[in-house]
Amino acid sequence: MRQLFTNACFHSLRTPDEQFSAVLCEDGIIIEIFQGQPEIAGVEVIDLQGAHVYPGFTDTHTHSFEGGLYNMAGELNCVSSISDVLEVLAETKPIGGIIFASNLDEQQLKEQRFPTRTELDSVCPDKLLLLRRIDGHSSVVNSVAAKQLREHFGTDFSGVLKYKLNGKAIRWFHRHIDEEGVVSAYRRASEIALKAGLTCVHTMIGDADSDLLHYNLIKENLHNFPVRFELYPQVLDIDKALETGSTRIGGCILADGSFGSHTAALKQPYTDKSALHPSPYHSDNFWQKFVEKAHINDLQVFVHAIGDAAIEQIIGAYTHANRKYPKNIRHGIIHCELLSPEMIEAMANENIVAVTQPMFDSLWGGREGMYARLLGVERAARTNSLGSFTRAGVTVTGGSDWYITELNPLAGIYAAMNIHNPEERLSVYEALSLYTRNVALLENNSQTRGTIEPTKIADFTCTDREIAETGQQAIVITTIREGKIVWEASPD
Repeated sequence: MRQLFTNACFHSLRTPDEQFSAVLCEDGIIIEIFQGQPEIAGVEVIDLQGAHVYPGFTDTHTHSFEGGLYNMAGELNCVSSISDVLEVLAETKPIGGIIFASNLDEQQLKEQRFPTRTELDSVCPDKLLLLRRIDGHSSVVNSVAAKQLREHFGTDFSGVLKYKLNGKAIRWFHRHIDEEGVVSAYRRASEIALKAGLTCVHTMIGDADSDLLHYNLIKENLHNFPVRFELYPQVLDIDKALETGSTRIGGCILADGSFGSHTAALKQPYTDKSALHPSPYHSDNFWQKFVEKAHINDLQVFVHAIGDAAIEQIIGAYTHANRKYPKNIRHGIIHCELLSPEMIEAMANENIVAVTQPMFDSLWGGREGMYARLLGVERAARTNSLGSFTRAGVTVTGGSDWYITELNPLAGIYAAMNIHNPEERLSVYEALSLYTRNVALLENNSQTRGTIEPTKIADFTCTDREIAETGQQAIVITTIREGKIVWEASPD
């Protein structure tokens, strides 16, 4: 059955201003686009009621398992004191017998610290409890969990967990969730994505070392989710990634940590802790060997790198592989926050994708924000260089790093247009491209996705008004995947 989507303004994104008023689809593929309202016999007419329609949005960096899981857990984003934290924990329902809570920014608490183990035990004495920092790079656990972790790893898990202890604890907790719980987390993630106008979500699965965790389980269940999940085997074991049939490897395989946890690798020390000058997590040689092996096997590589020392290291590894074995592979850097102009030029020369999170600047940028406090105002102005990337010809995509920030591409688009540093702001078209056209380049799907035109897949995100730099912000009202309405806002 052919479908005629009509009574809408379709923004093709082939150019900044190209618009259509109707689109004809068959079997989920766009057949024809129209100016005016065509009269075609034998089609199902779908009235979009004046919506503005864009190519289906894609978020290119999420941890959807954690996002779905922690959506069902304790939310600590708005707490202001330790007592508030404990109140949330006391009211949080366990998932598979475990209490999960996330999005704590201890710097925003009156006490400016994590709750102690004694405080955690006062509200959760007999169930496993994991409380994660907002950036995911620090956590605390209660006594029951610390005891079991010590028995399993032979290591003390006291105090605030960072670096390897943080990763070990989180993976241990996640492994204790059964298959039904894992699929439920992705089902919840899928529901949240559709409501946000996403037709596709890139999700990282694996322990960032050698364990694929539930990768194969979700791969087998992809047809059961109404959103398209693009899976990343998030491991350092290239052979295991190849066994999955994936064309990529990585995600948050870590070259460094985060600014908030003072674990991002910097070329100069932190401003607020002048003696602290973290190095990258691995050597240059480690990354050169890893990237070279993946590159030879035609795998796209994506590495988490935030600080300039780590980013420089990963650019070097990609450059080494590209020069030694020339291939048309777009490797990527996840987050890619603090760079010099020379690094940006090198990324353009080596066709490296910047997988960015515009909301990071919205949350932590500006002269009074976290970046300025930890890096100083001058260095902070060089973070989240979306405008510089775009002008240099670097392919830039947009993600949320969900569960770290909310799964909300519209928020990312508006954030990209309003970066604190005016030189780094994007136009509407450029900001929309982060979640559409540029994603198709990253996925090597430009022939089938990214714009609204004949032969492309009929994935659409519909909003109540045009996405513009000024005026009231748009709201998602309908999400369409492969020509089928998969989510609609309630008619209020």
